[in-house]
Amino acid sequence: MNLISQYEININYESGFEYKSQKMLLKDLEKESSRLGIQALIQKQDWIENYSIIYKPFKKKVYISIKNREPIFILNKEYFYDKNLMKFKYDQSNNELIKVDGDINKIKDVLFLIELVELNNLINFKINKIEYNFVSGWDVITESTLIRFGKDIPQDRVKNFIDTVNYLYEKKKIPSIIDMRYKDGVAIDYGK
Repeated sequence: MNLISQYEININYESGFEYKSQKMLLKDLEKESSRLGIQALIQKQDWIENYSIIYKPFKKKVYISIKNREPIFILNKEYFYDKNLMKFKYDQSNNELIKVDGDINKIKDVLFLIELVELNNLINFKINKIEYNFVSGWDVITESTLIRFGKDIPQDRVKNFIDTVNYLYEKKKIPSIIDMRYKDGVAIDYGK
């Protein structure tokens, strides 16, 4: 993109994800007239993972290459989180990401649940939403199934979930609810 200011600024976005913040950055860069101002403005952007700036000597040309953070989920409609659990301001950019709601103390549990549910090789669960509350614990809502994990996710519950996915794959029938909260096993409801 070319911006006309005291500098001719060319920006290359290396990542595929598009933020509304990118458009705002372009407008703000148009107003900058110094190298330090350009660099400071880019450094303030929490959605940028890394960047490089090349100034052409004796010309008023700047080449900026930006790699965006790529969000995995949105927490409480306030923050994006990427695969490294880096938090950055949610700017209403994408509604197809996993929405996570609740008073969550351990953010890494969210990423663990996403990997556990979506990365199984047998059933293609696509998570729409993850909710946490102090009464029922973790609820993972996919396109077809509600998966209830409870307040904590011990290793035996993880193993039960993996065994349940294997069983469901063999039966070739996806339930509407998988409830992992029982000490003695799993409750499955096929609904209507």
